[in-house]
Amino acid sequence: MTEDLAVNVREVWKRLRTSWVLRGVTLTLSRGEGLLVLGANGSGKTTLLRIIAGLVRPTRGEVSVLGGSPRDPRVKRLMGVVMHHSLLYGELTVRENLEYYAKLYGVRGYRPEEDPVIQELGLRKFLDRRVEELSFGWRRRADIARALIHSPRLLLIDEPFTGLDDDAQASLAGILERLRREGVAVIATSPAVNAVKLLGGFRVARIVNGRLVEGMAA
Repeated sequence: MTEDLAVNVREVWKRLRTSWVLRGVTLTLSRGEGLLVLGANGSGKTTLLRIIAGLVRPTRGEVSVLGGSPRDPRVKRLMGVVMHHSLLYGELTVRENLEYYAKLYGVRGYRPEEDPVIQELGLRKFLDRRVEELSFGWRRRADIARALIHSPRLLLIDEPFTGLDDDAQASLAGILERLRREGVAVIATSPAVNAVKLLGGFRVARIVNGRLVEGMAA
């Protein structure tokens, strides 16, 4: 699991009900590399992330993450994953959630108020609010902080800018670019092309008719 290649997807196909959502998708991503996957809603972006995260199996094809299977618990501990469905507990405060996940990942001495990501995302004033009281945008920010607690080597983040205002989008883009420069592999998705400007250091690909096409051209 020490290889430079963070993600290796080979000829992945995925069928949902009677439709092929992904058709022969192949991609590689090295440590310190970012990939922005564009596509309309329902194009297969989220399905691809879920396959790489080991949450669902491909119908055909192979996936290797950090040199192992994405379903291997040892590999999962090296990933940070943010999907549309939050993994935070609504009845707990943001602080309680973050401290819980820090213990779960074995991060000793974690203090949310000292976490630079908390400061960058403007979350300090919400640390003692219950998650269920927060707007979607603030829950989203807290979920992103949760995914970064254990300093993952691979970050998978589905539509990171959804529900965020312009300032928060810029802050998050800065965090993702910094992580990439520090050697973290990052895959983000977006239905909107403005994400290309926000993540200028990322490779860009599109999902078109279930196939992954590098670059902006469809």
